[in-house]
Amino acid sequence: MFEECVKGIITRAVLKSGSEEGWPLETIQSTLEKGLRLEWPKKEEFGDLSTPLVMGLSKGLGKPPRAIAEKIVTAMKDDPSAVDVLVWVEVAGPGYINLTFSSPFLYRYLERVIGSDSHTEKVSSPRAINVEFVSANPTGPLHVGHGRGAAFGDSLARILREAGHRVSTEYYINDAGNQMNMLGKSVYLAFRRLEGRADPEERVRLLGDGEGYRGDYIPEIAQRLREEKELIGDAVRKSALEGRFTEEVQDAFTHVAQTLIMSEIRNDLSRFGVSFDRFFSEKTLHIFPGEDRSRISHWIDLLEQEPGGMVFESEGALWFKTTVMNDDKDRVLKKSDGSYTYFAADIAYHADKVERGFDTLVDVWGADHHGYQARMQAVVRTLAERAKKNVDLRICLIQLVSLMRNGKAVSMSTRAGEYVTLGEVLDEVGVDATRFSYLTRSHESPLEFDLAKAKERSMDNPVFYVQYAHARVKSLLAQASLRNVALEEFSAGSLSVLSEQTERSLIRLLAQFSGVILRCAESFEVHPLTDYLAAVAGAYHHYYFHHRILSSEEKDRPVMLARIGLSIAVAKILKKGLSLLGVSAPDSM
Repeated sequence: MFEECVKGIITRAVLKSGSEEGWPLETIQSTLEKGLRLEWPKKEEFGDLSTPLVMGLSKGLGKPPRAIAEKIVTAMKDDPSAVDVLVWVEVAGPGYINLTFSSPFLYRYLERVIGSDSHTEKVSSPRAINVEFVSANPTGPLHVGHGRGAAFGDSLARILREAGHRVSTEYYINDAGNQMNMLGKSVYLAFRRLEGRADPEERVRLLGDGEGYRGDYIPEIAQRLREEKELIGDAVRKSALEGRFTEEVQDAFTHVAQTLIMSEIRNDLSRFGVSFDRFFSEKTLHIFPGEDRSRISHWIDLLEQEPGGMVFESEGALWFKTTVMNDDKDRVLKKSDGSYTYFAADIAYHADKVERGFDTLVDVWGADHHGYQARMQAVVRTLAERAKKNVDLRICLIQLVSLMRNGKAVSMSTRAGEYVTLGEVLDEVGVDATRFSYLTRSHESPLEFDLAKAKERSMDNPVFYVQYAHARVKSLLAQASLRNVALEEFSAGSLSVLSEQTERSLIRLLAQFSGVILRCAESFEVHPLTDYLAAVAGAYHHYYFHHRILSSEEKDRPVMLARIGLSIAVAKILKKGLSLLGVSAPDSM
């Protein structure tokens, strides 16, 4: 409401000034097309909104920024539609334009929040966006790093939907290749050990110098295979007991292990409040229905035929020219022995996404994939050119999580053997505190997650701090009901008694919600929302302590009702924001 309204006023003023002053229309349009950036000044004496638009316009026009800004401000003051919205417009500094809203405009916004569940302006050009996240190999349970990626990807998808984009979420199951064979062998050897038939020579023969997968979940799967006879069937069981590791034994043990692990992964994600529109199996890339080839070879063959030489032969192998996107070297697609690389499978997967019609591909990866970015950018650019459409690839790298307790590092899990599982953290801390804690910092920064702090029911705990503000409003409404306070319909007129500066500041803060969501959607960040909710909660806690809201005095009734209305608006914004983070907004705590 606020930002879109102001953008319209500024745009009209710029066009009017340009017409009167003879500014080149192409320069004006070029500047406006780059986006009219609005900022909320931290100090309210600088106004409610500010724009540096003139700085960019000045370069194109070759005129001093302040002179341009003064012309635009004059045009804004002459705009009849701005009179009821803005009470003050001024030029500040080298050419910033600062704007201050009128009180009636703020009251109308508050009335709208109270009476509606929609608080976000929608983007003018919605995009079809695919968000692929988590995508952990089905070779073990989710760990705390996967959890951070899950919280980020799911919350980002919610924010993008809230902004008006068409979003599809996806989990890519790496269920092909040597890692899956290794999983099957690890479970088979654990099964043999449980049966008292462990053979060191067999272990060396199957794993070589490697150790396979070692977590406690491996013997747990093997134990289920012993107890639940139907999981692998009699023939496979007989071969396994006799030490005949045939292709059928490999396939059966791998399939059961993957199925059980994926089931646990799905359960953990569901418990964490994360769902996917699609689970994409890598195995499907290794076949092409009705043909004697794979989807991987299909796409590599097509790209090899494309002009531009992005796919080329050298040294008996097939390569992709990733150096065009500043990769340190070109990458192999097909080895000299005819086998395809993992990179080739990734190309086929992203080609499938482009073919499905997505405009933006969001890949949420672990920090260890840093060196993979340039090659995938080169791939998507080539696929987009082939499809004759604009496709944007956004790669979000999730940095590491360090688990702490009272400032000290948490030791490794005995169950997982190698890492602390997401399930263990949820058992100890709960979903809300875990998700909120994961999202308090940029995904590009390492995170220290203090388990003890996350469990505290105190104002020092960020999630408790925000949730308690919502619960405080609900408690207030319950008390009002017990006092037989009949909440009247709110109108801009009845809210005008909210005349104190702290009340205006709180309304001003609520008004920033839509802009925060749109900027998160534009930057593919989530943590600005957690920062914002903490600011709203803090402002309301301060307001609640320093202002009397409920009163039995008839003379106080107008102010009481208006302040209850302001409190309801705070609760609605907090609840909506928390829902976008996948965090609950409890009515009591």
